[in-house]
Amino acid sequence: MKSRLKSLAFTYLFWLVLFILQKPIFLLFHWNSACRYSFTEWLRTIYHGFPMDLSMAGYFTLPILVLLLVSCFFSSDRIFGIIAKVLAIVFLSFGMLVLVSDLFLYKYWGFRLDATPLFYLSSPKEVAASGTAKEYLSALLLFSLFLGGSVWAYLKLHKRFFSFSGKAYVAFLPILLLGGVVFIAIRGGVGVSTMNAGRCYFSKEIFLNHAAINPTWNFISACFSSKRFDVQYRFMPDEEAHERVLPLLPVEGDSTTVRLLNASRPNVIFLIMEGIGSNVIETLGGEKGVTPNLDRLMSEGILFTHYYANSFRTDRGLVSILSGYPAQPTSSVMKYPAKTQNMAKIPLSLKQAGYDLAFFYGGDDNFTNLHSYLVTSGFEKIITEKDFGHSEMSAKWGAYDHVVLNRLLQDVDENPRRPFFKSILTLNSHEPFDVPMHKLAHPYLNSVAYTDSCIGAFVEQLRQRDVWNDLLLVIMPDHAFRYPEDMSSSCVERHEIPMLWLGGALKRQPMRVDTICSQMDLARTLLSQLDLPADDFIFSKDIFGQRTHKFAYYAFPDGFGLLDHSGVVIYDNAAGVTQRCDNDTLLPMGKAFLQSLYDDLAKR
Repeated sequence: MKSRLKSLAFTYLFWLVLFILQKPIFLLFHWNSACRYSFTEWLRTIYHGFPMDLSMAGYFTLPILVLLLVSCFFSSDRIFGIIAKVLAIVFLSFGMLVLVSDLFLYKYWGFRLDATPLFYLSSPKEVAASGTAKEYLSALLLFSLFLGGSVWAYLKLHKRFFSFSGKAYVAFLPILLLGGVVFIAIRGGVGVSTMNAGRCYFSKEIFLNHAAINPTWNFISACFSSKRFDVQYRFMPDEEAHERVLPLLPVEGDSTTVRLLNASRPNVIFLIMEGIGSNVIETLGGEKGVTPNLDRLMSEGILFTHYYANSFRTDRGLVSILSGYPAQPTSSVMKYPAKTQNMAKIPLSLKQAGYDLAFFYGGDDNFTNLHSYLVTSGFEKIITEKDFGHSEMSAKWGAYDHVVLNRLLQDVDENPRRPFFKSILTLNSHEPFDVPMHKLAHPYLNSVAYTDSCIGAFVEQLRQRDVWNDLLLVIMPDHAFRYPEDMSSSCVERHEIPMLWLGGALKRQPMRVDTICSQMDLARTLLSQLDLPADDFIFSKDIFGQRTHKFAYYAFPDGFGLLDHSGVVIYDNAAGVTQRCDNDTLLPMGKAFLQSLYDDLAKR
């Protein structure tokens, strides 16, 4: 009996120590952020993450516990030892893969590994393009080192501590009782609440809270979370949510206060920039000297200075822009064609008004179901990476931004159909920031400077064409980027982006609009300017509406932010923590908004 109990104890303690060690590894790997905190804070990180490590160690111990229970009725122990080794190697391989992936992805995403990568596995080439060869080689070496070292340690200790022989009926009950203890560890205690990421939160510093989370637990938990939208984010009774969300919805019959256009059916171009936030644009208080062209253009057109991205990923940002639909914290609706096909879309509204539609993108439009979304949006022409030659392609993602922008100009010249709506999504300011220009030392800033130069040249060439006289050019990002790297994924600054309207179709420019708004408001605002119906855009509001509540909503992994003239609320649902609340009325409004969003998703 003692030998089996020792084997069980060894297994549990092995996993527990392994998970504890992952915390200083994470802190050391992200030294630029971690070095700002004292050794005491590091210890507190380990301490507050300890319950989750206990839980994850319990999960990995459960199969061995069952194995030991079965072994009580058999004389031979050899087969059980082999099975235990095989299970350990499988679990170690999985755990080290999660650990290394989390280490490298955190600096880009700013949150611990969850199920998000699974949304993109259907497009492995695009996933691979997100990193550099150096990063992948480093990750492979680190994975090999961690896996080799942990397997060696396990086998060495297994030989010493995992051994028993003969039947042991008397051991069955003690092991079963210990199974109850392991179950309590997995659950996180005997209280009402079960283990969740919020148990690890102890600091006002989000980085330290994130460092305390066990990445393997977080990933598995996200993978097995409910995919049913109607059971997620149930903060309050439906009737209460309906009442609280009403002030945030568009007001029926509301009229615009400002007329910006001098043409009833102008040509329209959406220039959607990959991952360029306000923090790298000098005009909006960001880095100096990165975007001289955008800075110049912002002094010429209509600049929206308090404009916010609804999410942190391209697939979610595009739906917010083109469908006026809020981003989700735990999913991407673009991955559900059956739901997106039922959504209102700006291109469809313009098509019904006689517009010719085209979409330009230098990458693969099969990534995250983008193609199906574009088709159901009514785009008749979709230009992607397959339409460009090898010499026009970057080493990673697809065609260079200047090449795709030139293709759009060519299409403007060759396609006489008017009016038109053309949308273009740039690409090269996405990691790994592979651009044919070397101006700035920081890879991300250098890629932004390259895209900025492409946009400057594109606008100047448009000005030289007659089409400029009745053109509305809308420039905005799909989302912002986590720069600097120690910026929290949940903070307001992480989601601040510019929106700029240019072109001869505007009768009022230059002009600054300081109203708080977000990507999902573009749909109703544009259609109102064009005197086209927009009632199907149930979440989008006219930025210039007389009676609409001026606010911005954004999603981050399992949480949301909401801001208006009264302040900001940031709520981390995974932790059950309100990170910031300037006004007590904002939190229930934000929760009601999110609950109503998921109710709508469930019905589509």
